[in-house]
Amino acid sequence: MAFIYKLLTSIALATIVLANKAPGGYSYSRFSGPVSGQIVEVQVPAAEGIPAQQHADYGYDHKTGQIHPDTAQYAHLKTVDYVAKPDYAYSYGVEDPHTGNLQNHKEHRDGDVVQGEYSLVEPDGSIRLVRYTADPKNGFQVIIFIFVVSTLI
Repeated sequence: MAFIYKLLTSIALATIVLANKAPGGYSYSRFSGPVSGQIVEVQVPAAEGIPAQQHADYGYDHKTGQIHPDTAQYAHLKTVDYVAKPDYAYSYGVEDPHTGNLQNHKEHRDGDVVQGEYSLVEPDGSIRLVRYTADPKNGFQVIIFIFVVSTLI
């Protein structure tokens, strides 16, 4: 009887060890370091132009339809960037032979200008490369390249 308990315990331990096998291939290729630059405290005026929190009655008027609060009062508000001059760069890559996941991404920001690109292998074997820029003047601009990999017979 003791032999059966030892055998079942050994099988259970072997199953646990095999089930917890960690997959390989997860890493990042490069890290350029923490955000750098001069530390500047940014003062933000308290509640400038922002109306107080109000709870509106969203009733229904049978003559005019639904009643909505005036949302035009929020249209003139601007977003506030709390970091004086953001500056960062990063990149990473994933190469997982188990799932076939292969992708890379890199991005750089200098103030209000962001530039970056990422690539990945599609299920059909083609490679998608996306390059993007974003700035206050031109907005978000993107260029997409698709490289079809053909095999010779």
